[in-house]
Amino acid sequence: MKNLIIIGAGGYAREVYWNAKMSSGFDSEWTIKGFLDGDVKLSAEEYTKLPEEGKVLGDVDSYEIEPDDVFTCAVGTPAVRKKLAEKILSRGGKFINLISERATVFPTAKIGKGLIVGLHCNISDHVEIGDFTIVNNATIAGHDVKIGKYTCIMAQVDVGGGTQIGDEVFIGSHAVIVPHAKIGNGAYVGTGSVVLKKVNAGVKVFGNPALEM
Repeated sequence: MKNLIIIGAGGYAREVYWNAKMSSGFDSEWTIKGFLDGDVKLSAEEYTKLPEEGKVLGDVDSYEIEPDDVFTCAVGTPAVRKKLAEKILSRGGKFINLISERATVFPTAKIGKGLIVGLHCNISDHVEIGDFTIVNNATIAGHDVKIGKYTCIMAQVDVGGGTQIGDEVFIGSHAVIVPHAKIGNGAYVGTGSVVLKKVNAGVKVFGNPALEM
């Protein structure tokens, strides 16, 4: 039995904790050991919101990895997520996929490692998802979508078929990505935005239609 450690101890980490309990492998392949602080030191009040059985084991820099440890990174900001994951990887840590039992992943989909796929997601035919990406609750990725590494797609996003999304992209909740759109590396798509065609690398867009700010 492996011991899952959740990197991060804030609000999203608490969501991941409960999603983990509804994911394939819980209590058969691994159980939850606790949380690690990321870059941000939380207030005492934030720590009181952690599940009663959830323990803060230290922080990413000081934690000593044990042989049965496995990890998931519950940090939504792509650049920070990448930095924290790479610290654990550099010390030999291993990451697992957390895929909710209430998500649908088509057998033709190709997915990487270190993923989080939340409740009621639909990962459709021939979708490709890179390592350490988050696909949050009730998000739909249509046929032939390609998503890069360390990207974070928040809840209830509709990604149209044939869309290409780069590495370290952030897409806010309720965004709509029109089929065959292209979103470059490091781009940021604001909550509720509608992407009609293209978002260049490193650009922030908001609105309907999504425009650079």
